[in-house]
Amino acid sequence: MDMFELQRALGLTADGKRGPVTTAAILKAADDGRLTVTEAVAPPEPTGATLNSRSETNLRGVHADLVKVVRLAAELSPVAFTVIEGLRTVERQRQLVAQGASKTMNSRHITGHAVDLAPHRPDGQIAFDWPLYYKLAPAMKQAAQELGVALDWGGD
Repeated sequence: MDMFELQRALGLTADGKRGPVTTAAILKAADDGRLTVTEAVAPPEPTGATLNSRSETNLRGVHADLVKVVRLAAELSPVAFTVIEGLRTVERQRQLVAQGASKTMNSRHITGHAVDLAPHRPDGQIAFDWPLYYKLAPAMKQAAQELGVALDWGGD
């Protein structure tokens, strides 16, 4: 159970952060026998995965530091994911803007400083589901921090 799921189960506003209100609710639920403390505090197990071949292909041309972050995040993340897109041509960016899939021609994808990721459901299928991104985001942020690479997470 991730922090968002736990907060919702406890009837709290889910923000994914363990502050004093969440901690008090966890302890009360444990005291009431509705939840074991182990269930509440156990982080999801990292997948220890490597990237699939589609991801490796889509990392071609991406800045080397970002590639390192993505690869480390794949090992740290509790959910597997695929790199949907990395480096884009100006033409591809124009196409995405015209389709409404992007709002700017000033995309960091054009310089190789951005990637689009899609998490996988437990059955291995790609899913554009926010709860899965909430599990993926900490792995990307941790990987960037460990490697000393500045990272802007688009889901924030």
